[in-house]
Amino acid sequence: MKIRRIPFMESASLNMTPMIDVVFQLIIFLMLATEITNTDLERLFLPEATAALTDSEVSKDRVIINIAHDLPLDRDCPQLDYQNGKLVQPCLNPDHWKIMHLGRVLTQKELEELLMFLARPFKQNPDDPSCPSELPLMIRADGSAPYRFISNILEACGSAKIYKIEIGASVPEED
Repeated sequence: MKIRRIPFMESASLNMTPMIDVVFQLIIFLMLATEITNTDLERLFLPEATAALTDSEVSKDRVIINIAHDLPLDRDCPQLDYQNGKLVQPCLNPDHWKIMHLGRVLTQKELEELLMFLARPFKQNPDDPSCPSELPLMIRADGSAPYRFISNILEACGSAKIYKIEIGASVPEED
């Protein structure tokens, strides 16, 4: 007696469920990685400059130092007042202002040590303390920040022999 075999037919379609899972995981990873890379840009009201140049050729090595008005979240500053993005009343309390790098608040000593460390690989002769550094640095200060904080950063740059310094500004809106 002859046994009749039923041919086994496999489905020719692909199971897309694992592919969709991988795509969603990549999207989530990229969203989180993008958020992490923007920690060097604090939310500031930059001063307006009529002769500001567009920041088109950004170096990947550029260090950004922010001067931000920083209070605990549950408090408002009684002095600082902005209306429609324009400074009306500046805050002159030095305890309210912080020098920050990548979201971390720095003291003057920590700032100097950080800039010395970051500037070292950009020197032609890293062992020579008098050799200038090619490290690009941008200072982003709130438009109402007291000048002494900018001066402190410039002093730290001088100690680290950093001379490629940019100041962040915004272009005024045309009426």
